[in-house]
Amino acid sequence: MADAPIETETVELEADLETRTVVTEPSGPSLLARVGAEAAGTFIMVLLGAGTALLLKVTGNPPIVVGLGFGLGAMIAIIAFGHISGAHVNPAVTVGSWIAGRLSGLDVVPYVLAQVVGGILAGLFLRLGLGSLDVVDKAQAMGLMSSVSNGFGDHAPFATAGLNWGVFVALIVEMLATGLWALVVLSATAKKASPAIAPFAIGLAVAALVSFTLPFTNAALNPARATATAIFADNWALTQLWAWWLAPIVGAAIVGLAFRIFGPAEDLVAVPSARFE
Repeated sequence: MADAPIETETVELEADLETRTVVTEPSGPSLLARVGAEAAGTFIMVLLGAGTALLLKVTGNPPIVVGLGFGLGAMIAIIAFGHISGAHVNPAVTVGSWIAGRLSGLDVVPYVLAQVVGGILAGLFLRLGLGSLDVVDKAQAMGLMSSVSNGFGDHAPFATAGLNWGVFVALIVEMLATGLWALVVLSATAKKASPAIAPFAIGLAVAALVSFTLPFTNAALNPARATATAIFADNWALTQLWAWWLAPIVGAAIVGLAFRIFGPAEDLVAVPSARFE
């Protein structure tokens, strides 16, 4: 009879555990919501940045205006979608975040595809806008899109003025600038950083980096942005597109690796994302 209370308590404990059983599911927005946010955020940044660059050809505004276009576009995207997907709006930043341990490897390809699609839609919007003007024919529209595409050598933005930077200079500048972009993103989004600072820190950094790299390469820093204008430009833009994928991703990957090795363990993601619903 002495064992009866123990058996009763065991049964009650098992029943209590059953009622407390929780079905573990990945927390936060679904992958579908996050890739939608990345597409929309990239659309906004490319639309404002490349759109401002197109207007620059007409108004003659200084490069800082284009930088502010991209920077404010990034800021808006982060404020609107940062809580959903992180608002990378840049395949290089996504790769850097993954290497740094801030993003699941399952999310990399969907994020990158969404960013490219969002950028291309923004490029298409701008191209259709040019085509709607009576004073712009098809060849002129392609020429304008080429003028805001990224290039080196004879297709560098100021090549006619003698600043025909070669591919080596272009790659180094893009690597350094995108690495700094990734550095600001990973620093501003660390767990110990204030979330309120991130949109402004990243937006201002993008504005400064774009303004600096405009004379060298027309400021790619983002494979999705480079693709968005290249496919609506003259053929040379597509032949040089490889550089604007390679250099930014390498630059961001190096910074991501440094954060992975030397950064705090608390910033690493705990579990992979798994749901697409």
